[in-house]
Amino acid sequence: MNHGLVSCIIPTYKRSDLLLRAIHSVLNQTYTNIELIVVDDNYPNDEFSMEVQRKINSIEDNRLRYIQQETHRNGAVARNIGIAAANGEYIAFLDDDDEWLLEKIEIQKKILDTLPAEYGAVSCLAMYYYNDVLQKHSTIYNDDNLHKQVLERSVSIHTDTVLFRQEALSGSGGFDETLLRHQEIQLFLDFLINYKIKLISQYLIKIHRDDAQNRPNTEKIIQVKQAFFDSTKKHFDLYDRHIRKRLYSAHYFEIVFVAIKEKKIGEAFNHLTKVGINIPAYLDLYHRYLMRRRGS
Repeated sequence: MNHGLVSCIIPTYKRSDLLLRAIHSVLNQTYTNIELIVVDDNYPNDEFSMEVQRKINSIEDNRLRYIQQETHRNGAVARNIGIAAANGEYIAFLDDDDEWLLEKIEIQKKILDTLPAEYGAVSCLAMYYYNDVLQKHSTIYNDDNLHKQVLERSVSIHTDTVLFRQEALSGSGGFDETLLRHQEIQLFLDFLINYKIKLISQYLIKIHRDDAQNRPNTEKIIQVKQAFFDSTKKHFDLYDRHIRKRLYSAHYFEIVFVAIKEKKIGEAFNHLTKVGINIPAYLDLYHRYLMRRRGS
């Protein structure tokens, strides 16, 4: 582990056209003691992987490292490979279609270094863009009881927004490689069992929502949620049955909204019945709606 070094991990899959923007936002940080690890999750030598290699080769910066996986797996595997290869005292992540503001790491590291060891990470706020037009800001949240807030999907926290102490992250077990989605939530839940995350109320990242390749249909999101429930059951079980029902309901509502959008009324009704006559769950939903409206 190199003292003071920040290892940034960018997994990339089928978005080689956007990769340079993400790379430059890391290499141009005002904090310069950085290594950047790009993990190529494309199939070796396919058109996307070849384009990633061309872009990597166009950059003359010895802080940039490239790792090609033996075959395409998923984002969780790619991120775990990056963690294993990292030399830094700190670890950060960036999706290949997003970008950091130039002072993100300098600001986060300075604050994290002042915090006691119980704080294993710091997070920041995000701005959301569509076609390079600002659509909304993430809403400021209370970082107390963050485990429950993450589980109920009421806070805008992403791996992109967080700077981790390497020791704390490695001790949390990494990403569940069986999960094709929601592995970020799973990681945060495991992490928050032992550590706190401090929110820095500054907007230090741009999240771009142009690419729709990862947006699930009704069938897919049902599969995603079931896999997530299986992976994180121990976290739901930390709460009494009344709270637990509200937590599951937050995820059922996400299925309902996708089903309604696709006019799968039967599936929407089926998951509404799982919520049942649960007034607190509907109040939670309304609260989440108001929070997201404030960010728009």
